[in-house]
Amino acid sequence: MKEDYLALETRRKIYNLIDSSPGLHKREIARKLDMSLSTIDYHLHYMEKKNVVVSRMDGKYKRYFISKEMAKGDKKIFSMLRQEVPRKIVMFILLNPRTIHKEICKHVKKAPSTVSFHMKKLIEAGVVEEISLGKEKAYVVKNEDRVAKLLMMYKSTFLDKAVDKFIDAWASFGKK
Repeated sequence: MKEDYLALETRRKIYNLIDSSPGLHKREIARKLDMSLSTIDYHLHYMEKKNVVVSRMDGKYKRYFISKEMAKGDKKIFSMLRQEVPRKIVMFILLNPRTIHKEICKHVKKAPSTVSFHMKKLIEAGVVEEISLGKEKAYVVKNEDRVAKLLMMYKSTFLDKAVDKFIDAWASFGKK
């Protein structure tokens, strides 16, 4: 007889939150469910052990996903989109392909060093690609339709008006 790993209400709540908002980290889950970190930690550990959820390290954060729910590449993309500055950068590049570093800095209102830091992470994660334009480097989003689809699919989980504006702009370009 197969054990019901989601028999406990608390575990079901955590699972449902991760299902509807993939890529959250432990503190975000605790805040959204108004539960203690120790309770969240216990249940996440149990669900990981039983392969109900999987985690992926993203810098100092451990982000959670439903097992086999999301493709590995999508998890990398989603880990980046869960962070505000990389998300803004990606949305800007999606709407302005082949944009240069200076334009990105101006749009996201961050110092060049901060943008460079996030660009490096986005490139390493395979979300963004650097292309040479003579002396300058420009950027494009790899697999732009997939990235845009993830933004649209999970837009309600970002709590970011910029995502709504991006979706409207993306649709106006005739993309879906």
